[in-house]
Formats: sequence, C-alpha cells, structure tokens
Amino acid sequence: MNGDVWQLETADEQYACDLLNALYTSALRGNTKARNIIKKCFDGDNWKTIKARMDTEGSTWYVWYMDGIRVLLSQLA
Repeated sequence: MNGDVWQLETADEQYACDLLNALYTSALRGNTKARNIIKKCFDGDNWKTIKARMDTEGSTWYVWYMDGIRVLLSQLA
C-alpha cells in the first residue's frame, strides 16, 4: 500500500484504512480469510483486479479505495 498522501476525514476512516492495509498485507502472504474480507469490501472485483488496483494511485483509485473503506466501516459497525 502506498504512503498516506491524503488526509482522511475521520479517525474511523483512518482506522479502517490501517485495517484494510493490514488485511491486504496478510492476504498477499496467503491468508484466505483476509482475502475474502477484502473481496467483500470491493464487491464485484476479483482478487486479481484488487491486487492490480492496490498497486496504483490517482483520483480514480482513491474513489475506489474509499468506497472499500466505507464498506469495511459498515461491516465493523
């Protein structure tokens, strides 16, 4: 995951961002449970697509990523 270049709006978003990044690292190491949680955050994307998108940046990526953060937050609520 790329460094924090933006300011998130809330502490909850920062927590979810940190959690998603930790899950992603774990998924890259083969943790299928972490991979499945991430796939739920980015509904409609397969693991290959998620990995490719996580390695990019830009405004389109940011919108996609923040959509996943919001889904993760809703799952934690």
